[in-house]
Amino acid sequence: MLESFLVAGAQQPGPGPLVYGQSVTDKCMDFGTTDSVLHDLAVALR
Repeated sequence: MLESFLVAGAQQPGPGPLVYGQSVTDKCMDFGTTDSVLHDLAVALR
């Protein structure tokens, strides 16, 4: 399974501010990486 979010990685909620667009649960790919993976998959399935 692949997970995608706006910003790559994951963050831990804490006393400081959270990064907008970054997961607080699982590590995720960023939008650009997701785009590349989906493009490569589409080409491979042709």
